[in-house]
Amino acid sequence: MNADPDAVESLASGPSVLLAENSAATAMLARTLLTRWGFTVTATPCDTAALRQLALQSFDLAIVGATGSDASVVAAACISSCVPVVALVTEGFRLGGAAVDLPSPFNAASLRHAVDRCLPHANADLDAAAIGLLWERPDNPIYHRIARVFIGEIGIRLASIAEAMAAGDLKRMETEAHSIKGAGGNVAAHAVRDAAALLEAAASRGDTQSLPVLIDALRVAADRGIVALRRLFASDTGRP
Repeated sequence: MNADPDAVESLASGPSVLLAENSAATAMLARTLLTRWGFTVTATPCDTAALRQLALQSFDLAIVGATGSDASVVAAACISSCVPVVALVTEGFRLGGAAVDLPSPFNAASLRHAVDRCLPHANADLDAAAIGLLWERPDNPIYHRIARVFIGEIGIRLASIAEAMAAGDLKRMETEAHSIKGAGGNVAAHAVRDAAALLEAAASRGDTQSLPVLIDALRVAADRGIVALRRLFASDTGRP
């Protein structure tokens, strides 16, 4: 039973989705479709009720109505917890840091497309399928070497991003985020890749309001990626 009286949970066995939307009709449509597709949906208003749910449990995805008065706060909390955000947007309303903008009203096809863009790697620190495609097997010595470089350099690049933030040097931040994005993709740390891509885009467009949250999200994703890589190679003598 849900601990938050403002939350309504749809019981299912699939990925967990926080649905933070103030329009009852929009929330009902989204919840119905997501439940039909097998997702576990927790529906709340887009306010402090959504923030309470984020504190109570982990989610694989958040769908946030951009017109809510607390929408930017909810989205920022999701991003800082490494939860990708699908923003339900209308003309004149956007959410900084959202992974996908979904124009509302939406239909089943557009909602499914938005969700699928976010979820393939939303809860995976390392993508085993991508490792197979890129490197054939996880014990490939070349993959090991690249992973060691990634682990060795990620902290340096994050420190450079912090310095760029302090100096207001958005170009440097964009460049470092771009490099981390490529490195994350090379080792199949797609949570790192995606977090870096969001930071790169925000720095490129000068979205200074979103930068602190996106930097924190990248740092969390990087820490988790390093742990996952070390775990992957834990039984190998040449591990990173």
